[in-house]
Amino acid sequence: MNTRSNPGNEQTHLETAARIAGLMHRKLQGTLDADGEAALESWLRMQPESHRTAYAQMQEMPAVESAMQAFHRYDESAALNDVWLRIGEKEWQPEGKVRRLWLRAVAAAAVVLVAGSAALYLFSHKHRQTPETSVAARYKGDALPGGNRAVLELADGSLIGLDSAGTGTLALQGNSRIVKAEDGVVAYDDNSAQDAALQSWNRVTTPRGGQYQIALPDGSKVWLNAASSLRFPVAFKGGERLVELSGEAYFDIAADAARPFRVAVTAPGKGPMTVDVLGTQFNVQAYGDEPLRTATLVSGKVRVSNGGSTEVLAPGQQAVLKGSHQLTVQEADVDAATAWKNGLISLENASIGEIMRQVERWYDVDVVYEGEVNQQFLGKIPRSMKLSDILKVLESTGWVHFEVNGRTVTVRP
Repeated sequence: MNTRSNPGNEQTHLETAARIAGLMHRKLQGTLDADGEAALESWLRMQPESHRTAYAQMQEMPAVESAMQAFHRYDESAALNDVWLRIGEKEWQPEGKVRRLWLRAVAAAAVVLVAGSAALYLFSHKHRQTPETSVAARYKGDALPGGNRAVLELADGSLIGLDSAGTGTLALQGNSRIVKAEDGVVAYDDNSAQDAALQSWNRVTTPRGGQYQIALPDGSKVWLNAASSLRFPVAFKGGERLVELSGEAYFDIAADAARPFRVAVTAPGKGPMTVDVLGTQFNVQAYGDEPLRTATLVSGKVRVSNGGSTEVLAPGQQAVLKGSHQLTVQEADVDAATAWKNGLISLENASIGEIMRQVERWYDVDVVYEGEVNQQFLGKIPRSMKLSDILKVLESTGWVHFEVNGRTVTVRP
């Protein structure tokens, strides 16, 4: 009998991997009890010598992280795609990709499950063993993922719902025309003849559960994340291009050496922060409920300041501002910083609090905590999944459990 083609055997392999994942991770953390030690030793004795050797080399976290980085590069897109496809399936339908990933990573399966995007698609199978009645009892509500939703506030205070507005010309602001394209992007026609004295400003605001893309008068592109706003002039005049950001946005700035681009960053209860650029791509995160504000440079060059200190970033670097204190610069995980723009929730070395703040903004829910969850998560989850599926994937780690009542999510260890 060809066991590799048997759905039951494939599922059993993945269930075993999920179980061993938790044992290995608790072993690394020094929290594995005697029963866990015995179970892990029993599993190791059944593995080929090469797999036991590989495990022996993964007894320190740096080695684990190195292995995960290698696996993460192997086929992240297939793993992420599998999360979405399999969570939505009612029947188990194994595919070659799952078998190939499993066969290439048997020795490191538990490590993969603990950290990395591939971990999440394997974890997604474990939750299927939870009795449906139990899940239904705890999940008394669900939420669909966010989408392209935003409101445009014109200079006179009038509002336009961008998600419901038709394509074509939306409004005139002075000599500038606001147009919504077929792909939903809102763009401004910058009429250079406009009198600077007549300068007027607009604001685009996304709600929780919303995101939006806008093309500024100079051709720069901005992607706004949920619960964010961008204020900007309908035509850039003078010696600089100034915009004001609250929340999070990804910028792709049109080069114009004569007129530097400046982002004035605001967050409730926090001091000033500005980002000055010429032509570049970067991400700014400045939510009021986040302890850190960050500017992450993807390409080009930016200067970040907070009124007391200034730092110039090179590609792959991140400026970090805690409260109103001095700026620091560190090497950035660019993929993690820009994951939201690419349709992902980043779990890169994230606490459950950091993850759930992303969930709150994207799914428009409120989160409360009963007890502490101290583990750090790694990996990525598609933002296209329903709230319940996101929570089930996180629950599959065994570290955290959820209860959903309407639009309130309770987090428990």
